[in-house]
Amino acid sequence: MEKKVAVVGLGYVGLPLALTYVLGGFQVAGVDVDAQRIEAIRSASLGMREDFDGVPVNDVLRKCLAEGNLMVTSVFASLPRDIDTYIITVGIPIDDNWNLDMSMLASACQSLGRQLKQGDLVICRSTVPVGTTRGLVMSALEEASGLKAGVDFDLAYSSERIAEGRAYEEFRTMPLVVGGINTRSLERAAEVLGAINTKPVFKASSIELVEAAKMFENAQRDVNIAVANQVARFANRFDIPAWELIDACNTHTRVKILAPGIGVGGHCIPYASPYLFGSLSDPAERDELLPTFVSAREANAAQPAYIAGRMAQALHGTSGRRVLFVGIAMKDYSDDVTVSPAAVLARTLKDMGSVVHVLDDIAEVPPGFDRETDLRGAAAWAEAIVLPIRQSGVNYDTLRELLLETPGRLCVCDFRGIFRDDPDFAGQPWYMRL
Repeated sequence: MEKKVAVVGLGYVGLPLALTYVLGGFQVAGVDVDAQRIEAIRSASLGMREDFDGVPVNDVLRKCLAEGNLMVTSVFASLPRDIDTYIITVGIPIDDNWNLDMSMLASACQSLGRQLKQGDLVICRSTVPVGTTRGLVMSALEEASGLKAGVDFDLAYSSERIAEGRAYEEFRTMPLVVGGINTRSLERAAEVLGAINTKPVFKASSIELVEAAKMFENAQRDVNIAVANQVARFANRFDIPAWELIDACNTHTRVKILAPGIGVGGHCIPYASPYLFGSLSDPAERDELLPTFVSAREANAAQPAYIAGRMAQALHGTSGRRVLFVGIAMKDYSDDVTVSPAAVLARTLKDMGSVVHVLDDIAEVPPGFDRETDLRGAAAWAEAIVLPIRQSGVNYDTLRELLLETPGRLCVCDFRGIFRDDPDFAGQPWYMRL
């Protein structure tokens, strides 16, 4: 195996994957049609919160570029011609009505197809509906290249399974599941992917099985989160402490209810069920075949609105109320606001008349909200403080002192449970948990 690969798409999956291959001894070329993204990569000025065995991503990037082991471009035709392995990591956006936008993936495959040559291998690692690799991806590659998949070039699928912030570790240690259009494609893909991974490769009987496995892995987590959130809703109805209720349930050795939250964010879990739905030719089939996943997705999507309703009660109305969000990203210690339930909740409160400010020095503050930089001043300004996530850059010991100094504010919404076990917060009428 020649240790050269090209990665198509350099986002939260593609760039860490490219760097993992470089650190594994490969020469890597990366392509992304977003010219601004390429410039940020070349200047090693990314906001991405990834590290590689403790080394920040920008430092790793700077080293890989300087040593010439990584080249990046926004032009497919600039990819080196001696590369024969291409890994696709292009995302598929989803709108509020669960409609999939396949145009970026289709365009990337068409552009890549024009570069394909006899004997190349293409591995799709994007999360896609069942049938996409053998359908859209293969047809676009064949049409643009004039080559035949399984004859002139090889084609395989292996879903990525990483969590943002742990990409490097999980690209090396998360078990792989791979499917190929034929045996040769399967074996070649397993070798390339296994070159940076320490775990045995699960060689599946079909590409479609691997596509489905990826979606059900994430959709099952969506269901588990919906269960936790609905336990919390039920507990709130009867004025039972939700976290304590879940702790009590989890003393059963065969029960594991997750911690509740304000919703589900990121690129993976919220999109899993829509990908499943998009796999079905008849939309009505989703209610027949996947009712649990439909209801879980609807419940989690509605969670920020439910939380906003609870806050409205605690605030005796939201119009004109000053609300501070300490953290706005989609999960703990992240710079990513993709499908962030914190951002959804903030927008909901703003639409209900609240004045919303955000204190987060890591994530980009969404348009329409003022950014706060001073914790003490922001806490003094706010009538309500929302803690949706844990975020680096926030001194929670200082925040605790500030909250206890001014207990007269209307509410502290500790939706992350940061102070859930602090006796000074227990029973306080202004302290709200899920």
